[in-house]
Amino acid sequence: MEVIKIQKTYGKKQVLKEISFEMKKGTCTGIIGANGCGKSTLFRILSGGEKADGGEILIEGKPYRYGKDNLAGIVGYIPQENALIEELSVKDNIALFASLSRKKPEAEYVKSLCNHFSVTDFYKERVGRLSGGMKKRVAIVCALVNRPRILIMDEPSAALDLVFKEELGHYIKLFTAQGGSVLISSHDKGEIEACDTLYAIVDGVTVLADKALSLEEMIERYMKTKRKESV
Repeated sequence: MEVIKIQKTYGKKQVLKEISFEMKKGTCTGIIGANGCGKSTLFRILSGGEKADGGEILIEGKPYRYGKDNLAGIVGYIPQENALIEELSVKDNIALFASLSRKKPEAEYVKSLCNHFSVTDFYKERVGRLSGGMKKRVAIVCALVNRPRILIMDEPSAALDLVFKEELGHYIKLFTAQGGSVLISSHDKGEIEACDTLYAIVDGVTVLADKALSLEEMIERYMKTKRKESV
């Protein structure tokens, strides 16, 4: 995926001024920045959930057309907020996401995903009854159910305990080793360090972040909200 000069404005506030970067096949790319800098907005645009005001997105060299191109089977998206339907069971949520793709996923593959993220134990439970960590694990399965080639994750380990954070880290390594591309937003030190390339959104523009910095130095340089912006 190549992102070229993406822009987004809400009212009079331009959140994304010029976002440009490239995700290479078989790599993990990280995006960091202060709260409210536009990371979640960018991820919604890249996953097809929102339209950019300007710029271009190339997926495997071809321009993505918002509202016309179906990204199911190409892009899997794990949002920061809960995107599951609370009234439905885990099984029905997974089936709903699977139906977005023209090609139905194999039952054995879905079963292996559920086993990997320990979703099988509450497969028939209504989502509204689940804890935050359980919902996050279901969301991960939903994002992966159509075998995407690109995985976009917005704070994916939030609400996960240490065991499942480690499981997710292992899966990301497996996913990229098999040729997939991962884009991740995170405040987790381990996830940031695992990125092959790291970008920061500063004043609506992407800059290549210095991976040699400590987490504390990265927070100071790239992730602190300016006082005038937080008033």
